[in-house]
Amino acid sequence: MRACWTCWWMTAGYAARWRARADQAAGADPGGRGAAGDGRDGCVFTDTTNPDVATGDGVAAAWRAGAVVSDLEFIQFHPTALHVAGAPRFLLSEALRGEGAYLLNSKGERFMERYHPLKELAPRDVVSRAIVAEMARDQAPHVRLDLSHRGADFVKQRFPRIHATCLALGIDLDLEAAPIAPAAHYAMGGVATDLAGRTTLKACTRLGKQPARASTGQPAGEQLAAGGTRVRARAARTMSAEIQITRRGGGLPEAFQLLAIEAAEIRRMASDYCGILRCGDGLREAIRRLDAVPRSEAPLLTRAQSELRNVHALAGLIARSALAREESRGAHQRTDFPETAPRFARHSRLQRDADAVEFL
Repeated sequence: MRACWTCWWMTAGYAARWRARADQAAGADPGGRGAAGDGRDGCVFTDTTNPDVATGDGVAAAWRAGAVVSDLEFIQFHPTALHVAGAPRFLLSEALRGEGAYLLNSKGERFMERYHPLKELAPRDVVSRAIVAEMARDQAPHVRLDLSHRGADFVKQRFPRIHATCLALGIDLDLEAAPIAPAAHYAMGGVATDLAGRTTLKACTRLGKQPARASTGQPAGEQLAAGGTRVRARAARTMSAEIQITRRGGGLPEAFQLLAIEAAEIRRMASDYCGILRCGDGLREAIRRLDAVPRSEAPLLTRAQSELRNVHALAGLIARSALAREESRGAHQRTDFPETAPRFARHSRLQRDADAVEFL
């Protein structure tokens, strides 16, 4: 499942209370090993290629339970998401650029040659920053991706699903350019684990689609095609071997925090201050505003309230991690620290109630 439904159910409190009562009745130990699927967290940002349920429930739940999270400041923004008002941010594959698509600014000019010698074939983070720079310079909401020069029916035959999706929104890619802008695609960090999927939390093994979200630190090559299957299988074997059920009295979980803020406001903050380009002043402002959100206690949360709590937590964790990393590296770009610093060639690590972000 793309959506981490189980983690929502758990973090919303229903499963937690059901399990606590069942444990209490049976005398079972609720501290036996469990598994966490962390979901994706693109919905921390206003524009994302992720589905609406991608609120990073597993990462937030693991962090609240005391697990170490790592490298949350590294967010990949896909440079070419379809930008049509009222429509989902459908991902226009970079294979389109591989097949010769041009990126055009609001004046109809190709601009990538000003930013990288590979032009449209530059790395994703470079293309995303270039698009943002062009949008800011022209005060435009998007740029355009153009394949019309490839000839009649080229996109329809080569990329039928992309062509059909755009056509349904009134855009014929064989005849005209599509409006595009960067959108949050996936997080490179997540719950810190070893190679077997063990988190720093004694009773939790991390399972999931993307090995990088487990923050194992292993080569990125593992993420290609079905490479991550090996990681998931290893974690599943580890969890299976370590499952143990003991018996003891259980109790009810603590009350949950109900936040007095709209999810859209958090997403605007994250996009403005924790997006493709960041600076210290903006990150500090994001932290200040997130910390100032009024809260009250509730015995249970609805799904929407639980997802709001998770988005709020993740936005704060991303901002704190990004503020601590005083350099620019890959997808993490600080305008006030534009160079890469050797002392930060380490993984960031953050734990609940910790005084500061560590780099190890």
